[in-house]
Amino acid sequence: MDGQRFSLLHYLLIHGFLSALLVTIGVKSATKSVLCSYKRSFNGFVAELTEEEARKMAGMNGVVSVFPNEKRILHTTRSWDFMGFSQQVQRANSESDVIIGVLDTGIWPESQSFNDEGLSPPPDKWKGICQDANNITCNNKVIGARYYKSNGLFGSNDIISPRDSEGHGTHTASTAAGMLVNRANLFGLGAGTARGGVPSARIAVYKICWSDGCSDADILAAFDDAIADGVDIISLSVGSATPKDYFRDSIAIGAFHAMRNGILTVTSAGNQGPRRATITIFSPWTLSVAASTIDRKFFTGVKLGNDVVYEGVSINTFDLKNETYPMIYGGDAPNLRNYTSSSSRICLVGSLDPNLVKGKIVLCDRLVSGRGPLIAGAIGALLRDNSPKDVAFSFVLPASHLDLVYGSKIFVYINSTSNATATIFKSNEANDTRAPYVASFSSRGPNPITPEILKPDLSAPGVDIVAAWSLASPVSRNRGDNRRVPFNIISGTSMACPHVSAAAAYIKSFHPTWSPSAIKSSLITTASPMSSGTNSDAEFAYGSGHLNPIEAINPGLIYDSSEVYYINFLCGQGYDTRFLGQVRRDNATCSAGTNGTLLPDLNYPSFAVFTSSSTTVRRVFNRTVTNVGSPMATYRAKVSFPIRTARVRVNPNVLSFTSVGQKLSFQVIIEGTMDAFMVSGSLVWDDGAHKARSPGGKYLLHCFLLALLTTNAASHLFQSNANANRKSYIVYMGDRLKDGASTALLHSNMVQDVFGSESKTVLYSYKKSFNGFVVDLTEEEAQKMAGMKDVVSVFPNEKRKLHTTRSWDFMGFPQQVERATMESDVIIGVFDTGIWPESLSFDDKGLGPPPSKWKGSCQFQPQDNFTCNNKIIGAKYYRTDGLFLPDDFESPIDSDGHGTHTASTAAGNLVDGASLYGFGSGTARGGVPSARIAVYKICWSDGCWDADILAGFDDAISDGVDIISISVGGGSTKDYFEDAIDIASFHAMKNGILTVISAGNDGPGRSTISNFSPWSLSVAASTIDRKFSTKVQLGNNKIYEGASINTFDLKNKMYPMIYGGDAPNTTTPSSISSRLCFSNSLDKNIVKGKIVLCDTISEGIGALLAGAAGTVIRDLNSIDYSRRFPLPASCFNLVDGRYIFQYVKFTSAPTATIFKSSEVNDSLAPYIISFSSRGPNPITPEIIKPDISAPGVHILAAWSSISPVSSIPGDNRFVTFNIISGTSMSCPHVSGAAAYVKSFHPTWSPAAIQSALMTTAAPMRSGINMEAEFAYGSGHLNPLNAKNPGLVYDANETDYINFLCGQGYATRLIQLLSEDNSTCPEDTNGTVSELNYPSFGFSTSPLKPFSRTFKRTVTNVGSPTAAYRANLRFPTGTLKIRVNPDVLSFTSVGQKLSFEVIVEGTMDKAMVSGALVWDDGEHKVRSPIVVFI
Repeated sequence: MDGQRFSLLHYLLIHGFLSALLVTIGVKSATKSVLCSYKRSFNGFVAELTEEEARKMAGMNGVVSVFPNEKRILHTTRSWDFMGFSQQVQRANSESDVIIGVLDTGIWPESQSFNDEGLSPPPDKWKGICQDANNITCNNKVIGARYYKSNGLFGSNDIISPRDSEGHGTHTASTAAGMLVNRANLFGLGAGTARGGVPSARIAVYKICWSDGCSDADILAAFDDAIADGVDIISLSVGSATPKDYFRDSIAIGAFHAMRNGILTVTSAGNQGPRRATITIFSPWTLSVAASTIDRKFFTGVKLGNDVVYEGVSINTFDLKNETYPMIYGGDAPNLRNYTSSSSRICLVGSLDPNLVKGKIVLCDRLVSGRGPLIAGAIGALLRDNSPKDVAFSFVLPASHLDLVYGSKIFVYINSTSNATATIFKSNEANDTRAPYVASFSSRGPNPITPEILKPDLSAPGVDIVAAWSLASPVSRNRGDNRRVPFNIISGTSMACPHVSAAAAYIKSFHPTWSPSAIKSSLITTASPMSSGTNSDAEFAYGSGHLNPIEAINPGLIYDSSEVYYINFLCGQGYDTRFLGQVRRDNATCSAGTNGTLLPDLNYPSFAVFTSSSTTVRRVFNRTVTNVGSPMATYRAKVSFPIRTARVRVNPNVLSFTSVGQKLSFQVIIEGTMDAFMVSGSLVWDDGAHKARSPGGKYLLHCFLLALLTTNAASHLFQSNANANRKSYIVYMGDRLKDGASTALLHSNMVQDVFGSESKTVLYSYKKSFNGFVVDLTEEEAQKMAGMKDVVSVFPNEKRKLHTTRSWDFMGFPQQVERATMESDVIIGVFDTGIWPESLSFDDKGLGPPPSKWKGSCQFQPQDNFTCNNKIIGAKYYRTDGLFLPDDFESPIDSDGHGTHTASTAAGNLVDGASLYGFGSGTARGGVPSARIAVYKICWSDGCWDADILAGFDDAISDGVDIISISVGGGSTKDYFEDAIDIASFHAMKNGILTVISAGNDGPGRSTISNFSPWSLSVAASTIDRKFSTKVQLGNNKIYEGASINTFDLKNKMYPMIYGGDAPNTTTPSSISSRLCFSNSLDKNIVKGKIVLCDTISEGIGALLAGAAGTVIRDLNSIDYSRRFPLPASCFNLVDGRYIFQYVKFTSAPTATIFKSSEVNDSLAPYIISFSSRGPNPITPEIIKPDISAPGVHILAAWSSISPVSSIPGDNRFVTFNIISGTSMSCPHVSGAAAYVKSFHPTWSPAAIQSALMTTAAPMRSGINMEAEFAYGSGHLNPLNAKNPGLVYDANETDYINFLCGQGYATRLIQLLSEDNSTCPEDTNGTVSELNYPSFGFSTSPLKPFSRTFKRTVTNVGSPTAAYRANLRFPTGTLKIRVNPDVLSFTSVGQKLSFEVIVEGTMDKAMVSGALVWDDGEHKVRSPIVVFI
């Protein structure tokens, strides 16, 4: 059909549709609604529609899909030489016939890189045009140029032509096919010859990106033209924020049609790394490229006024000529008109006071563009944070990006020097001997839609790349930067993509008839292997390896695929014949037997198996290779794979070819059971001349924990309306006043002095254990209050979240362990949602009255029917703002269950026959059944507020508790004394109380831990040897095993099944989310009485409200623990989930039943669960956090009888014991163990108890826990050994004060904390290595020699006469570690001896860890040693 008829078709289609929909819409409005028609290469159009109109349009005959026109983002040259691809490589005569279509921000045609000298006219196949506007003309290099803006809305900085106003498109185009330009550089940096990979190739420009991003409509329009124009390769460095179904994604759609027309699309992987499954371009018909480093990096030195020089990273072309300038910390220079120090410390635009900053170098606490300091008149900026330093950025002013180690030293210098000065040097270019490795920003796999298609495909240089630039764009791409250059140095997967596009064009010039998949195969199978030691995500980071263009033109064998392969793949993915017929516009059909098993048969040049832990898997891959090497060749299969984990066989293992073009098939059979997160290797076909290498592996994915405290949406609304104009702040003033009675009056007087007659009420005063109050303030008032004498800090009253029993036996801590008679004198303060006092776990039978030290009270109302006893000896509740929500009990009674669970885990009595409907059956007990419990209810249906947390601590310290257990966290990372829990636990430590706290449920990302002060004990969550599986039987009698804790019994009855995406509730805006089964998204009339299949793990509310009989859930993530739901449910990963989806879609009357769960053994336990937050410590990286791990998965403990099993309204199951998971559950295990140690050693300090728990922890395996100590700390809790540790690393308040001095706290603040005349020692230099902590951590820079000395003192608490010898357990050949002295001889209990640990070397890995063990033959006192980048 010709293009004119297509336009008419689109007009008639939408006109007819809208006319039928709305009588008032006429021909004129329908015409306006068709914004753009795709008619040259595929069929489609852009129209303005409401959601309802879009849904109706999607149901029309002939429509494949309807999806929003979304905005995409750009994924932002010694590189060719670095890959061994020199200027003198062999070139094909037809290189000048190859056309690369670059879809980007346009081009700067005057660049020398696009000179057409020596080039003949474009090849005859070229059908494109040069859309001439604004003085842009094409030539024999840039043979075509178009621009697209379907909505017609241009920004003020946009050039309405293919001309590039941003620089990005010019850079990518020249990297791919730029001509040779000698002496290219950025102000002398990166000097050399700039060139593209195929200098003779032609460039066709398709400008799709503007100042506001890159829209789907424009991307498709460009594909439509490029395919018809005759390009050979499409290079697209653009991506999406979220993964999408293949035919709801504009790039996947465009690339599919390109593939059908013989064009390979090369795309960037994305810049959302290093988290897993962040890759957003992943269709099997595209080639996805990760970004790697080259052997060049840039350092920028900073010299302070004390002549100390620190080295950061940046591309700094400014020359301050060694002149020094005054320094200031951004947090000390807030623009008080609109900002506080919390914004100015990170140097946001407008947050800095120009009167304080002008002419100075400003220290900022975050990596920012530098515009904030520039606008404020700063001379330069130093940026410190814990983000990776593997990429250098250009800034709008002199700047250097420093790690927290150097940044903290500079911070200390500024705070300890009356006239701090510095200068910033121009950057130096240095060699990076570790290269290539994948950059931290590069998006990782696995493929979020089809995990068994390995993505990214390969990696290529994407860091510090020199290439052509637009003279309309400044170097840093920021306003206010007046530097204009013809070449620039930038980084991103956007830079990696054109390297591969050029390599693909290079292959195309030698093999013009090769298919897109043949070119892709040659690139993938010849890629250079990369090291998983440097790239911890292995193939999920770099795919098949590093681009090797020279080898790619002669791969020997190729894995070729035609359109038919991809159609069969799509059939296996659940696309039906009607749909695929519309995509292809032919009579293509899916075979009747297609059920998803065709995935292993897609002729892809890599192999991946997605499976579950401890599940035996057998997968057969069918592949066909085509001989493109020597006519007579014999290839032998060489398999490299860890034998202990899986068996890999190739059949046949010899392929003998007799002609070029001959095809031979083989099978790869992978069998085994997974005992690690990921195992990978490779298959290499080797004939002596060629090595056709394909990566292969098995992996399992961990899943994330959602918030355990369910908050009613109506409650959120109530809270937000009530507090719309209120914001409370906490004013912290250090240690308590000696006269507590006058504290409240002091607080009121302070507020009166500041605000006069204005009505300001002190909402709460802290006076028992420390000094502070809560008051409603504006940001400006808070800033004013912060400047008052005696105020340590002022910070918002933020909301925290709860971190939600065979566990004690699992740790080797049975009921019959030795107990101290003083166990009943130990009091654990539990900070949580309250308690259910009627639980048998809190019976006080056999307990005497509370110990005499107890000063607390029992706060209850007569109507509450709540009384304390000799077990629960105290109970209080806190709600500073006085706003109670409908579901809240205004008393210590627990309406949620969480607090009851944690309290009973720590100190619950023995209860025989405890279970959840028969699950977890046995004796439920706490770690210290005789200990007393003091309850401090700080959490409500809307969360846990800082003001209430502080109030609870204030009371608990004064009441006389021994251990504080708090399973709460969240919020943003804060300075120690702007964080309520850190402040409160510091004062608890001062009073001899250890605070045990949950690490958080935000894992498995790096530095997600939310509680990390050195005076508290942070606990990660590990598994026990119990897990739950729930089977689902389909109507075809196939049974799949998922995960959940399902107590419902459907008695094997089969129910109709439906896919949530096929049952949208069209009366609500949330209907588009019906496939996710969100609340109110499902149509009750369709779903009622059926089992609904959902595409993401949720709480089950949507299915429940729609009247579903049950729900089957499939999700990207593997399931490493089981959740509770308010209706029958089971969760599956995408492997089994895909089979169930295909059954539902391909069966006329699908049915299923969900069985009651089974309890099975987990032989891999203990390992750290995916949701458990990881280190390193985001404020002080060298204090290793978390400290320890303990059971936090599938824990059976007491429950509130008024909270349903799933915590979801509408669930009518009410129980006395429940099974839940979270670091909230691991925390009370350690609290109970701490109380156990305290019962034997009542005089031990908090640090001594913490040391005993950490140094006796059982070592864990980094093979299962890839983050090693950043996942599990010192290891797994071992309560039995902790009471007799042999040695302890003790610390007191003075040690922590010195630590704080080293962190840059001024003497005034230190004195407020301690309420004495404490001063910081003059020699304090910011190091944390002298804090007497029972672990050793050091953060350093890669490939930079270092030496760090740790000083420690241990106290003998074992045998009076003992000799301990130092045993170092550390990987050989990595670092040199010495202990001096290496023997400690004690002659008495309580004796203290000191030693040093010296660590020296150079780091070439992200992390190296081991341990120091002091051993006297009876005790093994173990401390981890971790060195990391």
